[in-house]
Amino acid sequence: MDNPFFQFLQELDGAEFREPTAEETAAFLALTDKPLPPVLTELYTRLIPAEEIECAGFVFYGIDRMINENRDYIPGANLLPFGLFTFASAMDGDSVSIDLNTPDFPVYLCPHELLGDEDAVYLFENGETQELPFNYENILRVSHRMADSFAEFLTENLPELLAEEQEDQ
Repeated sequence: MDNPFFQFLQELDGAEFREPTAEETAAFLALTDKPLPPVLTELYTRLIPAEEIECAGFVFYGIDRMINENRDYIPGANLLPFGLFTFASAMDGDSVSIDLNTPDFPVYLCPHELLGDEDAVYLFENGETQELPFNYENILRVSHRMADSFAEFLTENLPELLAEEQEDQ
């Protein structure tokens, strides 16, 4: 498959793939009415990681975990209503999310400890904590923008992660 996300995942130790079931595909596509990056949709509707795949401090989800993260688990389920689709996480539980509100699909690392269970967003500045309304703007304000687009994430961030992973082995 000529898919850069698949090619990255395929290079990781222990990565195995399988075809998704019709139920998994339907549940994945029903998560949001906003368009997903085509490279992600192509992969998760044709060939999926059989299990979660770890790489350099991140966990890339299989389809079941991705569905659960966006539908049932915090912070992913709290982020999706704002158009932030969780497809991976850092080992500490922070969500790696694609912003579906813009056509370039920027990628953010959304810190779970700063997202107050849909009640508030906590901003730490100058040694003080501010409690802000839980909304799209404030979520992005406390999140780290990893890449300006999903394409950039694939071409710049993932090769760096792969190099880190290979150094650690």
